[in-house]
Amino acid sequence: MPHEKANFEIRLMRIISIATLLISGNILAQTVTLNALPGRKSVYSHYRVIGENAAGIYLMNYRDADMRKNFTIIRVNHSLEFIQEKPVELGKRARLIKLFTWDSGICMLYLDKIKQQTFLQYRLIAPGLDQEFEGSLGIVSNLESAEAVTAEYSINRQWCAVWSEQVSEQGLQKLGVTLFHLPTHQKWQQECLIPFSNRLVDVQEASLGNDGQHACVVSFDDEAGRRPLTRFFAAFGDNERFKPLFPINASSYHISGEELVRDEFAGRFIFIGFWDENKEERSGGTLILPLPDTLQEGRTEMLASKTFSSGLVSELIGTSAQEKGRIPANMFIRKIVPRNDGGTLIIAEKFYTTQQLETFYINGIPQTSSKNVYHYDDVMLLSLNASAETEWFRVIHKRQSGFSGSGFYNGVAVYVCDSTVQLLYNDNATQNNRIMHLGVDQKGAILQKVLFNSDNVYTGFIPQEGRQTGYNRFVVPLNMDKQMMLMKVTME
Repeated sequence: MPHEKANFEIRLMRIISIATLLISGNILAQTVTLNALPGRKSVYSHYRVIGENAAGIYLMNYRDADMRKNFTIIRVNHSLEFIQEKPVELGKRARLIKLFTWDSGICMLYLDKIKQQTFLQYRLIAPGLDQEFEGSLGIVSNLESAEAVTAEYSINRQWCAVWSEQVSEQGLQKLGVTLFHLPTHQKWQQECLIPFSNRLVDVQEASLGNDGQHACVVSFDDEAGRRPLTRFFAAFGDNERFKPLFPINASSYHISGEELVRDEFAGRFIFIGFWDENKEERSGGTLILPLPDTLQEGRTEMLASKTFSSGLVSELIGTSAQEKGRIPANMFIRKIVPRNDGGTLIIAEKFYTTQQLETFYINGIPQTSSKNVYHYDDVMLLSLNASAETEWFRVIHKRQSGFSGSGFYNGVAVYVCDSTVQLLYNDNATQNNRIMHLGVDQKGAILQKVLFNSDNVYTGFIPQEGRQTGYNRFVVPLNMDKQMMLMKVTME
């Protein structure tokens, strides 16, 4: 599984344990621990789980999503009891791009514009939040915007990497990558030219291996023709070389919902997405491209294109829609789980937006305004063998929708254990404030349990702000009766 066991032992002191849920078998045997966040009024309105190490669990208390403002790091123990907090200031022209824990504390990556140059900076904060070490990873030249930067870290938290989309002196696109080895503070900078000047070039996905292997998938829009396609290229390497771009040969497909992950079992990166011949948002099947470390320059691996089975399509959209020739749409991959048998588990969710029009009157004159409504619907689990053939599939039917504020509570949270995958979501279809927990084993068997169910007290967790902090546990902020709490679900 892609989450290794932590190299420290945690003694779970269940001082505040509101529920112990045990079910026969090992698919859904868990402990739920809950504790209130600091009782004082928070400086900022949002909480995000950063990660965990031997010294505790860390959260980020922040104001807004653009991360240009200051924030606070909160440290709690493994029983979720508050220990301390540390305000963090970045500066007026700085922008946070990544914050994560590792064995020796917290690593923070950010951009800082000094005069006319943009520097890629880092801070290493000690586990006790009492010491800091600052350094620079170099200058990012000709950076168009902070959105043109992508950062990731390896599963073992020993490496981090930053990809930057730049412009060369000749006006061509240039792709740069900066590698940083946390234990030794060593850093490497590499770059390559992208052989076209299209301004719509974008680093779509990026991933990092446990030994410094790095890969990214670059997309650009081909504006020629009546039905423009998004083209994809892959670039990868390690701290010694940066292999040039490899075309992903899917010229007749629209690719959507894509994801790039590192398969440490096979020593390769895997690019997986959904495809359709006519429309980008439709999902007629899966596309899989392996990128092994041994891949020679100038060659690409075979792209596996598979069509969804009739049974899966019927389960996703219904028999009536299938008989009318419709196919699934708006599917986005939430997690890819490589397995040690060469197979892969894909977890995807249906997501789309609609607009709600409202009419109001000013001095008797009708005015209209619109709001975006965010929809998070069915979840698909698709198990593939080493040949990318379907072994089994499951569809979890749910309906979630809301405006931007309430959208925080929509979506599915996924965490991976030794032999199971666990899913959490707020079941708000009937407005009964239920939190559902599902366990799925390697053969697709599902067990379901209600974690919370209240008709009187609002209870909902925030999937996007939670994080898997160990091989068997997930920590996430929870809103219970207008009180912000912290919840940890631990598989036994």
